[in-house]
Amino acid sequence: MSKPRILLAEDEKVVAADIEECVKGLGYEVVGSAASGVEALRLAVQTEPDLVLMDIKLKGDLDGIDVASALYERLNIPVVYLTAFADVEILERARKTAPSGYVLKPFDDRTLRAAIEIAFDRHRRERELIDGGQRLATAVRSIDEALIVTQEDGQVAVMNHMAETLTGWKQEDALGKSLGDVFTMLNAETGSLQPSPIGRVFREAISIGLGEHNLLLGKYGTSTPIQGSATPVRDGDNGTVGVCLLFRAAGHRARDENWGAPEPACISRLEILGRMTAAVAQKFSSLLEVDDGRGRAARLADRLLAFGQRQPSLPVSVDLNELITGLEDLMRCALGDRIELHTLQASGTGMVKADPGLVELLLMQLAISARENQSAGRFSMETSAIENELSEAGYALVRVSLEGSEHNPAADLPALDEIVRQGSGEIRIANESDGIHIYLPRVIQTD
Repeated sequence: MSKPRILLAEDEKVVAADIEECVKGLGYEVVGSAASGVEALRLAVQTEPDLVLMDIKLKGDLDGIDVASALYERLNIPVVYLTAFADVEILERARKTAPSGYVLKPFDDRTLRAAIEIAFDRHRRERELIDGGQRLATAVRSIDEALIVTQEDGQVAVMNHMAETLTGWKQEDALGKSLGDVFTMLNAETGSLQPSPIGRVFREAISIGLGEHNLLLGKYGTSTPIQGSATPVRDGDNGTVGVCLLFRAAGHRARDENWGAPEPACISRLEILGRMTAAVAQKFSSLLEVDDGRGRAARLADRLLAFGQRQPSLPVSVDLNELITGLEDLMRCALGDRIELHTLQASGTGMVKADPGLVELLLMQLAISARENQSAGRFSMETSAIENELSEAGYALVRVSLEGSEHNPAADLPALDEIVRQGSGEIRIANESDGIHIYLPRVIQTD
């Protein structure tokens, strides 16, 4: 394993020599030493060190803070300041360069080692956050619905390609702008300006449909009939910290989905996708903060992408247990941190004939509803095989139950019936005393 490579920037020769000896004694490699700001920049470009120990006072026109700012913006090299200055104004300038640490002179070996190791760890975590955020952004941008995510102040934080196409705004131009500047709706019948949907979402912390008869006014004067939904992005006890807006051109709906309809029973793939994207956006950053979170976050982004790109299809043969296993990451995200997910899969469940996307929607709707209607509890999914004298193959059963909750799953039946109505096949839903039962026709197994 190669040693971490460190560049020194110190204007005093004797001090630089002492620091170099100290750094080498701690087990690091010194790739160079510079006395001026210009020389420090040149060496950094040439050697690409893992870290720079930077004195604030350097020879020449560029001081250490100028150099650190350039390194941060252009090369993403972490910097630890070595300085005898404790002046508030100087430290404030230094803080704006996002340093990975400070060491006040004079210092000993232990203090320097601690500062270097903390700097490496902090930079690694920052990179994971950036890389993870890019992965999530890639997944979001690949979803075939238009998507805009706002911050708590209503400013645009994320747009995908479809949202760029419909609004006429590029993400780089829209970032930081108020949603009202980028997403403007008119009433298709009267031409009057429609209120921004995010106001109600923030006030009531609920998901809402955009309703019917809406025109999206594009940046260059285009007008497109749209339907969609707005969903709160929640952050635990901090409440709503943003809004996820999903929409599409009204003429591009799949079959007769009531996407964006205001009635609570009219649940659509678009609305569920919006609520799932909001849940993933909330969970993503916290995952990247833990040691094994990067891989989990990457899988979550991949799951969201697969879920977002799934289109309605005719029933096919699918392994029910494998389908449920593949959904577990998204299900946990949909349920939040306070609801436990429990799955019990019977080995004899076998293959079923169903639209996989429809099964996913049913389970996601139940998970999201559980999260929005209870603060804690246990969400269970159990599979089993059911014999039926009217069917040679019988049925597979998915039983979904909520324990430790006052929420009655029967309240979800209208939404579940709406989802089933949108598809084809023989899926049946029933409300039983032990939970919601989802019946799917099994496929006859042949040797």
